[in-house]
Amino acid sequence: MKKTLASAAVALLLACGAADANTLEYLRDFNPREDFNKQNFYLGIQAANGDIDGVGEDGDDVSTLAGTLGFFFKWGISLEARIGLGSDQPSSLFQDPVSRYAAGMLRYHYTWNDNVMAYASAGAGVRLHSSDVEADNTAGLAAAFGVNLFGTKRTALNVEYTFLGGNDSASSVGIGFHHYFGKY
Repeated sequence: MKKTLASAAVALLLACGAADANTLEYLRDFNPREDFNKQNFYLGIQAANGDIDGVGEDGDDVSTLAGTLGFFFKWGISLEARIGLGSDQPSSLFQDPVSRYAAGMLRYHYTWNDNVMAYASAGAGVRLHSSDVEADNTAGLAAAFGVNLFGTKRTALNVEYTFLGGNDSASSVGIGFHHYFGKY
């Protein structure tokens, strides 16, 4: 399953990148002084329900809360950082989370009619567990597939599937919001 998700993410990113020949040219000519602009940032927050191997009883769900900070270059390519908390007891999500994670990802998105944006992200992540669970701390592949449905020009409802690999893999499906400070 892990290899299938990794292969799908890489194939989607390559296929989408090949669809726009200007992408590689832009990245080659990227000049931080001219192209770095606060209008290129976006933020996201998401609540999700998922499963982390080794956390909770079999069949128990894990509630997660995640935040995203991204920087949009051009031609649909973004670099984003994510952090999150997870717990098998919703009341202890902020007080005593059983899992914390951080990930860095490269994201490609495609937008239709400025209303719907589909995206795929791939990168690496690390997950740290509290001493209350039997799962090991781990690092591995991080991937996300999602859709943004824009209500305004800059704010969107977000639905996403996230996978974090490693010794004890985790997957979740969540809903949240993304806010873009400028044009996406």
